[in-house]
Amino acid sequence: MNQELSIFNSLKLSQEEFETIENLAATNYAPSDIALYLDVDKQLFLQEFHNPASSVRHHYNKGCLVASFEKDNKMLENAKGGNITAYQESNKSAAKRAFENHKQRILNES
Repeated sequence: MNQELSIFNSLKLSQEEFETIENLAATNYAPSDIALYLDVDKQLFLQEFHNPASSVRHHYNKGCLVASFEKDNKMLENAKGGNITAYQESNKSAAKRAFENHKQRILNES
């Protein structure tokens, strides 16, 4: 019965709305705020967001990743240009990312 309800209450979003999710996620908006911005049912949106296999979660994560990459890439360019602070920050960011990747490998091997 709950499965039937979820079929009837599914969230339908356009490609433009998925792009909006990416853009808002890139600027650190919370999923509940994104639901409000899109003017969609907050509970349905959050239900989709909490499903790791959903398109909502995919586009949210993609938006965060793209923003992070753009910042890190700019920092790397500045570091290559001789900016010592950017070089130090780029190294810190790379070390943090390497640690997170290693942690995920360990957790996924369990």
